[in-house]
Amino acid sequence: MSAEAKQNGRRKGAAAAKQAKPRARKDAHNSRNSREGLLQAAVKLFAKYGFDGVTTGDIAAAAGYSQAIIHYHFGSKDQLWQEALTYQMHDLDARFPLDRNELRDLKPADRLRVVVRRFIALSRYNTDLASIMVRETLADSDRLKWLINRHFLKRMDFLDELINELVRTGEAKDIPSYIVTQNILTTASLLFCLAPMIALVHGVDLRKESEGAKVSDALIDLFMTGLLKS
Repeated sequence: MSAEAKQNGRRKGAAAAKQAKPRARKDAHNSRNSREGLLQAAVKLFAKYGFDGVTTGDIAAAAGYSQAIIHYHFGSKDQLWQEALTYQMHDLDARFPLDRNELRDLKPADRLRVVVRRFIALSRYNTDLASIMVRETLADSDRLKWLINRHFLKRMDFLDELINELVRTGEAKDIPSYIVTQNILTTASLLFCLAPMIALVHGVDLRKESEGAKVSDALIDLFMTGLLKS
């Protein structure tokens, strides 16, 4: 091969490599976008119709893709469900972060108020998680067991610890902590799930920013008045 031919070959190879790098980055970007779009669509559809009421084809179509991409990214519907819920939890944790260290200088009752307000804000922002929890609880599914162990147990334990601390210090009534914890979680989350009914019955739209702030204050007052000793 002549020197000129070798030089031309090197030039072509360099040009091809140059073009391949942007294409590889674009493919990777598109892959991330398609995966995130599928996870977002999955959360919405699982919340609205339940696990058994949705197919992978429904989810792919809602995200604007063909069904084959589900198997490419997740392999199975069960794996998609788990990853969709993990995606949702990470998103909510990022939007409503709560670090134990930021609460350590507060009194127990004030720590509980902060935690409850954070949970109320989260519940108002997104009702999909509460809807999925209700569906899986009623079904008593293996998915519920995974969700509790993977994402919820440590959060519920933290709330239990706060309530038990208030009982130990004599500030709170000696009510079983699970009753208080579940009352806080279910009332705060389901209230916003019932927003359409509340609007029809009471003429109050909980989706409005002004009403959301009132709900937080009212629920805090209700929870703490019922829990704390006078």
